[in-house]
Amino acid sequence: MALKTLRHTLVLLLIWTIACSSRPQKPAYMVFDLEHVLQVDQGVRLDSLYMAHERRTGNEIILVTTPSFHGMEPVDFAVAFGDSLGVGKKDRGNGVVIVFSRSDRGVFIATGRGTEKVLHDSICQRIIDRSMISRFKKGDPFGGLWAGSLAVVEFLDRPENAIP
Repeated sequence: MALKTLRHTLVLLLIWTIACSSRPQKPAYMVFDLEHVLQVDQGVRLDSLYMAHERRTGNEIILVTTPSFHGMEPVDFAVAFGDSLGVGKKDRGNGVVIVFSRSDRGVFIATGRGTEKVLHDSICQRIIDRSMISRFKKGDPFGGLWAGSLAVVEFLDRPENAIP
């Protein structure tokens, strides 16, 4: 009987350990400049924008710059990166992942299930086309990322765009 109880306890402990390790831990910062296209102060400025937005709305926005999408489409890269970090509140699906690669010449704004109800793909594409691309073409990655980020934040800050 004691062996059966010990076995049951060990199985429960193993399940609990696996469950805890499979939950992504929320990052302490929201900017992942893997391509090193931002100066430190620019990354801090973007991070501050995202953190302030999260405090106001609960929405989580992260930015990833990467030297390569590793053969993936930008949308798939954004979703995988966001999922790996657990971006957005699980019960609200209110995450946004902005990915940019100067080397792969790509940018994408991915939204969680809750966010996509107000920030549709067409709106994300309009933000990319109107606020970001022209700055990227001028060799100003921060300018494009800042303008796009500001457009996303301002859109989601509107009361009519609150994510339940």
